[in-house]
Amino acid sequence: MLKAFRTLSKSRIGVVLFGLFLIAVAASFALADIQNLGFSGAPTGSTVAKVGSESITLAELRVRVQRAYDAARQQDPTLTLERFIAGGGVEGVLNRMIDGVAAERFAQSEGMGVSRRMEDGQIASAPAFRGLDGRFDQTAFNTFLAREGVTEKQLRADLARDLYLSQLLVPASGATRAPTGLALPYAAMLLEARAGQALLVPAAAFRPAAPDQAALEAYYRGNIGRYTIPERRVIRYAVIDRAALPAPVPSEDEIRAAYAANQADYAARESRTLAQVILPTEAAANALAARVRSGTAIADAARAAGLEAATLADQSEEAFARATAAPVARAAFTAAAGDVAAVARSPLGWHVVQVAGVDRRPARPLAAVRGEIVERLTREKAAQGFADAVVRIEDAIADGASFDEAVQANRLQPVTSPAVLATGQVPGSDAPPAPELRAIAESAFAADPDDDPVVEQLVPNERAILFKVAQLVPATPRPLAEIRAQVTEDFLRERSLAAAREAAEAIARRASGPTGLAEAAAGAGRPLPAPRPVTGQRRELLQGSAAVSPATAALFSLTEGKARVAEAPNGEGWYVVELQRTQRGDVRAQPGLLEASAAQFGPVLGQEYAQQLVSAARRHVGVEINQDAVAALKRELTGANQAP
Repeated sequence: MLKAFRTLSKSRIGVVLFGLFLIAVAASFALADIQNLGFSGAPTGSTVAKVGSESITLAELRVRVQRAYDAARQQDPTLTLERFIAGGGVEGVLNRMIDGVAAERFAQSEGMGVSRRMEDGQIASAPAFRGLDGRFDQTAFNTFLAREGVTEKQLRADLARDLYLSQLLVPASGATRAPTGLALPYAAMLLEARAGQALLVPAAAFRPAAPDQAALEAYYRGNIGRYTIPERRVIRYAVIDRAALPAPVPSEDEIRAAYAANQADYAARESRTLAQVILPTEAAANALAARVRSGTAIADAARAAGLEAATLADQSEEAFARATAAPVARAAFTAAAGDVAAVARSPLGWHVVQVAGVDRRPARPLAAVRGEIVERLTREKAAQGFADAVVRIEDAIADGASFDEAVQANRLQPVTSPAVLATGQVPGSDAPPAPELRAIAESAFAADPDDDPVVEQLVPNERAILFKVAQLVPATPRPLAEIRAQVTEDFLRERSLAAAREAAEAIARRASGPTGLAEAAAGAGRPLPAPRPVTGQRRELLQGSAAVSPATAALFSLTEGKARVAEAPNGEGWYVVELQRTQRGDVRAQPGLLEASAAQFGPVLGQEYAQQLVSAARRHVGVEINQDAVAALKRELTGANQAP
């Protein structure tokens, strides 16, 4: 049940409960075929579920499954639709839809209601529907509806369902406190301390003699994958670098043309920094303007009216007119610096605008801006020259030019790589791969030697690379003669660990009986280090502390007087761990821990209560699922219905 509710928390129902209302509404829209068919009888082929008298249609489920899959792919780009469906994606979406309808119907049957004013409040509080003045903007609202392809009626229906769910589930899941009787055993368990001893059985103590040739060859063949170099490729490439291309020099005519084309940038210009507040009535605007003219800061005057002043920097009269209206802009650009402009109206309301600053720039002649024009034209011509070079090479390849021909025609410097792995790394070398190889390695390993050369961008508009796979080197085992020392060491280390484990398990069996750990170790036939004490507290283990050793962790899987084997880190060998005593935790010594434990249980209980309530709602209204329709949808989505 908890799992189902956690799944529910990811739906638009759960989103409401956790404050993400608008995202949930947007995700549920763009459903051109939203249907709410009411009829009696059992589910039919076009209906996947009936919740009371309401049907969930196949069309609606199909769209919502696709949306859920798209959202899941944002978290895991490698997720396939087949894997999503095999993991219960269709059933999860359907259950969330059923839970939402059932909870709504149950809430209505218990006398809960949703008024239009409540819907209005949700709409007005949504950030996407606010205008420049921070208030609800009908234009933004209409734009949202048009973009999502939904009517206001459909939006309000979705809002009503969310509000019903909020009324029903928030009281059930919120502010839940676990009873002391439930939290006490858990808190005491966290304080439980254990003590014992650990004996290290080092692998080095059981190192065998060097293997003979037959044993070494058998081990090598049995582990051939470990000594096989993966497939490698030899890549020929040449870098196309914009900095290496001939430096372009703009002509005098180009400089004059650029100056003329951008005359507006060099002409005399005035811009202003404006602070504005938009009010719904002229009277309110005049009153606020009067307060600002009398010395009140516009931000303070706006706050007193329940609004917020917006600051607009570097505004030209034309730009401000486009954002508001021509009368508002004329008034703002007529007023002097520091003054409040005459109140004017736009489609957004009545504007109170204060001129916070004026920036006047004189006209700049060609002589004054020649340097920046030359710099810009040089940069643009270099970028165009680089793009032309790339296109020229790609066109030549498309016309049948070879790698060598393209390199020679464009005076590039070819490079032939050694046989490299898919990472660009040379096997056996610790040197990092060349940046160019690292950038193209993945693409090169998707190509074959017979494929045409390819151009890829390394740095957009600056560096590209022309490359071709010259040779494919298949995966090849390294010869035993070449790696004999490594194979021998692997053989000895593996056999040492196996022999040490066998000895450790024998010691653990003896130590789990009447024999003490030190005495049990004496029968190993090899000199071993003396046992050492180990202690720990269970909460250290539950917190996942990296400082908890394998020997300490093993204490908490034992009963007193018993021993077990735990692996030592870094292949050092094996621990034989014996638990000698357990000390129960005393919560009275740490009352804060009991409070913290109860607080941790609170959300879990809240989720359980909420899910129990949803389950009760499903039983109350009645739910029928058309499993044949669900199965047919899954086959349709995975293509199983298509003829071979």
